[in-house]
Amino acid sequence: MSGDAGSADPRRRRVLTLVGLGTGGLAALAVGVPVGAAVLQPAWLRRGAAWRDVGVPGDFTPGVARLVIFDRPGTTPHAQLTTGDLRRDTAWVTREDGGWLALQNNCLHLGCPVRYQPGSRLYLCPCHGGVYDARGVNLAGPPRAPLVRLGVREQAGRVQVRAQALPLPDLLGRPR
Repeated sequence: MSGDAGSADPRRRRVLTLVGLGTGGLAALAVGVPVGAAVLQPAWLRRGAAWRDVGVPGDFTPGVARLVIFDRPGTTPHAQLTTGDLRRDTAWVTREDGGWLALQNNCLHLGCPVRYQPGSRLYLCPCHGGVYDARGVNLAGPPRAPLVRLGVREQAGRVQVRAQALPLPDLLGRPR
C-alpha cells in the first residue's frame, strides 16, 4: 500500500516541514524588518531642538512676516523617501519693534500650512478657514489653539530659529 498516508517517509515529511517553516520565516522577515524599522525609527531619532540660520536681519522688513525654510534636528537623510522631505520645516518670522516673532507654519486644526496676508496681517488656513492674528492667536474657524511659537534670536549678525524635532503625535493625534 504505497499510497497509504500512514506509510509516508518521516524524513521527507520533516524536510518539507523545515522548508515550509524556513520559507515562512524568510517571508515574515522580509515584511517585518522594514515595517518594524519604520514604526520604531522615530524613537531612535535624537529628539530636541537646535538653532538654525534663516537669514540676516536686513532680509526681514519690520512688521511683515517672511516664510523661512530650515532643517529639523534629528532627522535622517532617507526621511524624504517615505512621505516627503521630513528634514525640512517652515516658519513665519517677523521683525518687530524690539524683537522677533517666529510662528510654526502649520494650522493646529489638521496641520495645513498657513498663508500670511500682509494687508490684513492675518494668517489664513486654506483647508478649513482657520484665521490667526499677527501674533498667531486663533480668531476664527476650527483651530482651538494659537500657532506654535518658536524661539528666535539674532546671533553674530544672523537670524536664527530654534528648530524642533519632528513632533510625534500620541494616540489621540496631539503632539508630544
